Amino acid sequence: MPTVGDLHVEGVSAWYGQARVLHEISINVPAGSVVALFGHNGAGKSTLLRSIAGVHTQCGGQVTVAGGRLDDKAAHEVARSGLMLVREGARVFDSMTVAEHLELGVRLAVCTDRAPRTAEEIYELFPVLGERSDARAGYLSGGQRQMLALGAAFASQPSCLLLDEPSGGLAPTVAREIFDKVAELAALGVAVLVAEQNPLWLQNVANAGYVLETGQIMRSGPIDTLVAHSFAVDGA
Repeated sequence: MPTVGDLHVEGVSAWYGQARVLHEISINVPAGSVVALFGHNGAGKSTLLRSIAGVHTQCGGQVTVAGGRLDDKAAHEVARSGLMLVREGARVFDSMTVAEHLELGVRLAVCTDRAPRTAEEIYELFPVLGERSDARAGYLSGGQRQMLALGAAFASQPSCLLLDEPSGGLAPTVAREIFDKVAELAALGVAVLVAEQNPLWLQNVANAGYVLETGQIMRSGPIDTLVAHSFAVDGA
């Protein structure tokens, strides 16, 4: 089982050169829950996720998972600690098969003494991956590639998943299926932080959320409250 624990982000700021793009961001994602991070393009969502995961290094603040500090670790060390980032666009290797991608997740778990999820468990969660286990990722649809990215991350038995706009480029029905799977992953004890533009995608999935504007948290609270506020502002 993954190391169960909340994700705590406290006072995270980030820069690109001299330009400050994140301002003292603090959020909490309890284990076993989905928390939404809303914001328009350019609000800083991707930068925040990349900063939490150690990919964007020009940043400061504190990140902990299950009480362990991660903000002083390199990106590969953060991944080995059990925090996985699934970046926008479902970045998978076109020349590798579905089964080979899942094996990468298994190897990451094994080398960090975590018991990996088996391929059979991943195929049970994502049946279409089982049907296409020998297919190369380059021949998968957009939705299947997103499922593969999630499946490979989950195979490593993470304690926390960061998802950067998993609905991007997908048909509404496919996006809803992806978010249903995200809820199933969280129910297994994983802390999930999802960055999205449209609050409606996560209304029935997330437990709570934060609204990011120009690098600052402007609102936070129950997901229904944030959705209602968003549509009240848009309709004003």
